[in-house]
Amino acid sequence: MRVYSLFAALLSLSPPALAETAPEIPVPVGAARVDITPSDPVHLINELGEDELAGVADPLFARALAIGEGDETIVLLAFDGIGVSSAITVPVREQLARSHRLSPARIAVTATHTHWAPHLRGLLPTIWRGPLPPEQQERVDRYTDLLIESLVEVANEALDQRKPALLSRTEGRLGFAANRRLEGEGKLTVDDSLMFTWNPDAPVDHSLPVLVARDADSPDRILALLTTYACHNVALTGRDIARFENRVHGDWAGLATKEIEKRHPGTIALLTIGFGGDQRPTPCGGASVAAAHAVSLADEVDRLLEKIGRWQRIAASSIEARLEETSLSLEPLPDDATLERYLSQINSPSRSAIARAHTASMALETLDDGGTPANSVPFSVQSWKLGAGDAALRLLFLAGEVTVDYRALIDERFGEDLWLNAYANDIPCYIVSRR
Repeated sequence: MRVYSLFAALLSLSPPALAETAPEIPVPVGAARVDITPSDPVHLINELGEDELAGVADPLFARALAIGEGDETIVLLAFDGIGVSSAITVPVREQLARSHRLSPARIAVTATHTHWAPHLRGLLPTIWRGPLPPEQQERVDRYTDLLIESLVEVANEALDQRKPALLSRTEGRLGFAANRRLEGEGKLTVDDSLMFTWNPDAPVDHSLPVLVARDADSPDRILALLTTYACHNVALTGRDIARFENRVHGDWAGLATKEIEKRHPGTIALLTIGFGGDQRPTPCGGASVAAAHAVSLADEVDRLLEKIGRWQRIAASSIEARLEETSLSLEPLPDDATLERYLSQINSPSRSAIARAHTASMALETLDDGGTPANSVPFSVQSWKLGAGDAALRLLFLAGEVTVDYRALIDERFGEDLWLNAYANDIPCYIVSRR
């Protein structure tokens, strides 16, 4: 099934206009936060050596937002981590189904894609230099189990804290994302300089949708705030990298949520990453740069909040949720000679080349054993619709690192007012465009 036909099945709704067309009707909302900073040794995703966690440059958190009641409740989870694997999403959904009878379609698990976080089970098995040593994998599995417990814990806390709230939304603009993909045959390098490439002629998405839940009894009090930006969470990369070597940090996204919460005490701020698979911050390079991007996001949120009386109201009298699981076909496997050439780069200084070499090794081993390497990857599409008619809020969650071109495709086919989230529920690969 072609991907856009899945979108059509999930989003066959007329797009709402961004206007105040709904009455202020309270809906149950709860939000919570939990610290997920590792306290025991664990291998971090950015560490190419064998050393494990050396310290904490900035704590990591998981946050939950619960909206609605009964079997129409939805729960959004967002945590500071490299990504989400089905090894995380499935048990989280199973446990919340037991505790609150929520269907999988009503639970979305997202990650901020910070590269300064631990490895996780079922995720990016070749990003180091092949499988981690068994004793280190055991500690990764232990952290993953603790993360799953924390996600369930924070979701249950958000569900238990639900109280009447007023929902409203608007959209702002940021400017620090840049497209990091060069166009044309042979221009795309396979080394780590890709992180710093900037193509000013390629598309970007600078939209910053914001959803606010205000206490119905005290409307000046913000209970929860959700926002999304389509940009890799890698501002720390570059200068000052030694300072963060083997230390956890939430990067610009983690700093932005903390900055919003500091400016608005009592608020839980969630941030998700949009279709930023080919986007990076500009500039990149250290703690001060990451902090500047975080402040710019918080400043834009505050600018929007000054006009909150003009935001679109969301009357979530009904909440629809759908989830479709499918697969995406891979290109044909390279020939043996090409795989052998990739394999020869196993000791390359490039992380990309090392990962490619190990992928080639696994493919060659499968072929030698008479098997057939995988020709597809899993892909999930999830959608939520809060309310009805022109005042409805529609959110879309796609698995993987989705590139920005799908923003234009979805806008063209389904309207420009969809709230687009990636890095959700699973991360099989980059979801690339032909460009």
